[in-house]
Amino acid sequence: MGNEIKKCTVISGAPENDLSYYDKYLDDRFIICADSGYLKCKRLSVKPDLIIGDFDSSDYPDYDCEIISLQVRKDDTDTFHCVKEAVSRGFNDIVILGGIGSRLDHTYANILSVNFCFDRGVSCCLINGNNKISVFSKSIVIDNCEYEHFSLYALFDKCTGVTIENSLYDINDYTIEPFEQFSQSNGFKSSYCKITVKSGKVLLFQCND
Repeated sequence: MGNEIKKCTVISGAPENDLSYYDKYLDDRFIICADSGYLKCKRLSVKPDLIIGDFDSSDYPDYDCEIISLQVRKDDTDTFHCVKEAVSRGFNDIVILGGIGSRLDHTYANILSVNFCFDRGVSCCLINGNNKISVFSKSIVIDNCEYEHFSLYALFDKCTGVTIENSLYDINDYTIEPFEQFSQSNGFKSSYCKITVKSGKVLLFQCND
């Protein structure tokens, strides 16, 4: 039971025209909507399991599901409240959809939500139609099935012993400083790359044009 994967999708309210990429993240997952994110569920004819928000950007939802109302004046964003609630309920595989938008401050706050999960041993990523943002340490294998490009950044502190194998621009035992853009816009030699790091947290962007 300790290794059980409990999946949750958090739907945030960033404006989006195309929701087709949502399909693969809705089945067999607990769905939490952040404030106006529930309007996307309406567009998709999907019923959320939980809605959390202050509803300052939308009407109070008329769904017959659990709803947690928040104060407008608060320390955390509606999306961060959703992520914290998901973690507190034991979900350990969280995907945030609709959290990358034109408000860069909101997008950055959602990246910090991904880091919040990482620090608690919870898998979390931030996804839209062209991007996937995650945090890792130690090692990871990525493939080019969905994303053509990837970029690495040292999150908050330097990353030592960074090695990238099977990429267009391999590196070996390199130290990436937090202010560096050295490892931006890499690609694949074949179908996958392996990335390892001896210390530090890596902010990983996987992207398509």
